[in-house]
Amino acid sequence: MTTDSICMSTSVKSYPFSMADKSALNKEEILIKNDNLTGQEKWHNVRLWFYNPRYRQVCGRDGLEWTTIAFSYFLLFMSMASIFALFSGIFMAIVDKSIPSYRGNSSVFAWDTSRPNPGLGFRPQISIEKTLIKYRSSHRNSWGDHKGWGVYKEQLDQYLAYYTEVDIRYQQAIDCNGLSIEKLRQQFYQGKSCLFDINVFNKNQSPCTTQRNFEYDRGRPCILLKLNKIYDWEPITYQNAAQVPEQIKALWTNEFSNYILVQCNGENDVDRDFIYEIEYFSQMKTTTIGGFHRNFFSYVNQDGYRSPLVFVYFKRIETNVLINIECRAYAQNIDHNDSLEYKTGSVHFELIVE
Repeated sequence: MTTDSICMSTSVKSYPFSMADKSALNKEEILIKNDNLTGQEKWHNVRLWFYNPRYRQVCGRDGLEWTTIAFSYFLLFMSMASIFALFSGIFMAIVDKSIPSYRGNSSVFAWDTSRPNPGLGFRPQISIEKTLIKYRSSHRNSWGDHKGWGVYKEQLDQYLAYYTEVDIRYQQAIDCNGLSIEKLRQQFYQGKSCLFDINVFNKNQSPCTTQRNFEYDRGRPCILLKLNKIYDWEPITYQNAAQVPEQIKALWTNEFSNYILVQCNGENDVDRDFIYEIEYFSQMKTTTIGGFHRNFFSYVNQDGYRSPLVFVYFKRIETNVLINIECRAYAQNIDHNDSLEYKTGSVHFELIVE
């Protein structure tokens, strides 16, 4: 044996077999040396790690080993999925699907105010992330960065379609006029709810109708308001002038005692300067203030329930300026918070009519 052969046999090792009989680079073996590997030897090891034809290995494992690993992970994930499905089934079996586990003062809506406190919602709202209503009254269709009034009218039409006779076929609707809340409460828990007559906006000659394009084409937009639903919440309405807050005391009459009152105005002094005249169209017989009749509450997850609605008609406002609007709901058990982050009992939106 020559000196070169001796040196090679001591400096080059194969795993798991000996290389004494052949050159290391000609064998399908991973090379391990005491010295640094050359570039050719490194490539040789990488190639064999990805696929070794002699032992039929991929990434250092043969088919049996890969099968064992895959089967082990399959059993693991199936066990986890079975445990998840079991506990989900138990949870769904013990939780009532129509009645919240936490309600009333224990509800999440009561965390900030120690009692449930509904807010207001408005339409049209093109994006749930945006509260700006901006359009050009002279154009129905949008173009470029300019939005026409057509998209707002279409959304109002779609929302009001839920209140048509065809769409309320699943609602066990009852006429609540003249019924006491004690009698109504029993029927609510039987799945019945009060019928809101959408034709109320036509009967009182409201400009807020689809035939008049909700006045968007005239630069006098109608904004639709509704009270957000909270399970089993009942309003405590004002019964006399002494209970009414200062903001609406001058408008109060005894006819309002069955209504949750609604009023909109500019959020700041400069915004109020840009609003010249507002009218309200609702079940109430006045346009100086809006209201939701108390007979529609409480909401107890009735099928087909329809919330009462109020249209706010911005009859005269300044154009081409941004106006911050705040609408508030008023009742003895509705609290207000002026914080922009934790606003309660009200809704905020911006209005620009070009």
